[in-house]
Amino acid sequence: MKSWMRLLPLTAVALALGLAPAAAQQVAPKAPKGIEKIEHIIVIYLENHSFDDLFGKFPGADGLANAGKRAVQVDLNGKPYKTLPPVIDAGKKPPAPDTRFPANLPNKPFPLDKYVPLDQKYPSAIHAYLHEIAQINGGKMNKFVSEGDSGALVMGYNDGSKLALWKYAKEFTLSDHFFHAAFGGSFLNHFWTICACTPVYKDAPQSMRSTFGPDGHFTKDGQVLPDPEGHVVNTSFTVFTPHPASIADKTLLVPPQTMKTIGDELTEKGISWAWYSGGWNDALAGHPDASFQFHHQPLAYFAKYGDGTEAKKEHLKDEADFVAAIQGGTLPAVSFFKPLGIENQHPGYANITNADLKAAKLIGEIEQGPQWKSTAIIVTYDENG
Repeated sequence: MKSWMRLLPLTAVALALGLAPAAAQQVAPKAPKGIEKIEHIIVIYLENHSFDDLFGKFPGADGLANAGKRAVQVDLNGKPYKTLPPVIDAGKKPPAPDTRFPANLPNKPFPLDKYVPLDQKYPSAIHAYLHEIAQINGGKMNKFVSEGDSGALVMGYNDGSKLALWKYAKEFTLSDHFFHAAFGGSFLNHFWTICACTPVYKDAPQSMRSTFGPDGHFTKDGQVLPDPEGHVVNTSFTVFTPHPASIADKTLLVPPQTMKTIGDELTEKGISWAWYSGGWNDALAGHPDASFQFHHQPLAYFAKYGDGTEAKKEHLKDEADFVAAIQGGTLPAVSFFKPLGIENQHPGYANITNADLKAAKLIGEIEQGPQWKSTAIIVTYDENG
């Protein structure tokens, strides 16, 4: 039977096979064998590691071995570095070299975990909208060092074979041609995950806007582009709860967004769903965990899920609710899970090991849960950096 017949009413299938209507009534439906078995989809959404960073040496993958001349970095004048500049920790005030790394690394990818183990933190490379466009350099991919703020750090990779997620990749499916949707960082890529759209703040104050010099190169990679629509491309916060208590000026907060989201489309089709976040309840109560990331909650920016709405209560939930649903067999058809910052693998404030163990623990609980046989899990990352 051809696959298209599964989409037809049973009587139509029977007629297509030359059966009489009476015989058609006696044809028993077959148990689903393919994608039809999937009744639950879970997306575990981690942070800031490109494919090559963690899986670049995965056997058979299109990874580091195929980087070629794109791996050779050039300075702002287009001249290849003889050796890479020192790794810089831009999180320090002022920025300073990270002396755990050699100061004269060769101009090619190098193993980060040779110098900093997976269970320790290393600096975060800048991952902002205009910076990344400049780093890509028209597709040459050779200005990640010179248009960055972390020196050689961006050329580092890790031995992912030590990770629990590597074992799952060997057992299941690994996507080696995965790339993030939008230039820049977590804020914009989270929006693209749930609406394939860029938020807008038409009346954003000038202090939030990007600026450019006479040569067309940016002089400030701001939160909002200087276009008439006011596209918000770098880390900004919602006017709704929760947002950082330190922002007292509401003009610096993104107004309610009204574009259609994947949540809206699921609801319209009568498909149950929820976005679960580590630390969500504490953040709503006004005492967020120190590593809670407000800008990793994209649906909280939308009017439909604003403060006081039933949709917010129904669809934006805490990690504890996610775990309870896994164990109780009450998962919605579609679940998104965003770990607390310390468990999301973001360089700078998190290490790789914590999130790897967290994700593996959740996957194990799902495998042991009552809905595993009808569940597909997607483990993905928001962007590079």
